[in-house]
Amino acid sequence: MKAFAKIVPVAAIVWLTTICYAQTTPVATIVPGSYVAGNASVAYTAEWQPFQNPAALACEKQFGLTLLYENRYITAELSNAAFSAAFPTKYINVGAQFSYFGYAEYNEMLAAVTFARTFGEIFHVGVECDYYAVYLSPTERYHSTATVQVGLQVQVLPTLTIGFNVFNPVFSKVKTKLTEKRLPAIFSLGTNYRIHDKVSWLVQIDKEVHSPVRWATGFEYAPFDVFDVRIGCYGSDYVVPTLGVGVGFGGFKFHLHCEYRNPLGVTMLGVLQYRFKQ
Repeated sequence: MKAFAKIVPVAAIVWLTTICYAQTTPVATIVPGSYVAGNASVAYTAEWQPFQNPAALACEKQFGLTLLYENRYITAELSNAAFSAAFPTKYINVGAQFSYFGYAEYNEMLAAVTFARTFGEIFHVGVECDYYAVYLSPTERYHSTATVQVGLQVQVLPTLTIGFNVFNPVFSKVKTKLTEKRLPAIFSLGTNYRIHDKVSWLVQIDKEVHSPVRWATGFEYAPFDVFDVRIGCYGSDYVVPTLGVGVGFGGFKFHLHCEYRNPLGVTMLGVLQYRFKQ
């Protein structure tokens, strides 16, 4: 009874979350959020983030580790934990990442390996191979599938970068005896315009095959090399505001990102990064 009493309210929140996400963003729950202003990360080149545009990995110059924790609506069962590592090499950059969402009675896992390369310092190309698994019940256990993500970033001007990304273009899905869980197929296009040495403006449009178009925009202001502020918003049927900060010291950098979605509440995202000196 205790387990049932716990599952029911959490299931209700997950259901409501799914509805709200369908209205504002096509991103799957297993994919952790981005700390970029407005979640407009497709053309963001400053840092590679787990499960975002794989082309950004081509810009990494140092071996780095990233820990991410996302909590949705102050509900532990709706938390997402992720880990990633970047391995730059002479010819190609390699990344590995893992994400876990949910709790004991229901959870999702996503593991990936990413390969990216820069061509002429202008074109950044990345390919990500994903393995997805979902735990549905003690009787169903885990069911899994595989998919890919492909990304491209082009610096068309010294101050303007265009990014494109597609997640799950092969329309992978998980099939069980009773249900069928479809992974979203998401196409993203965006720009990163450097208004000033310290100010960037990001714009992005996402389209999931079975969902409305989502727009996103935001500004990043970095008055110092060790500190930046981000403000933005995204949405489809209604607007979701976002706010974040980043602080660096030594090889470490910490990001805090929050957004508010009515009527569910606040989502908080914390990221800790470390870049090893060459």
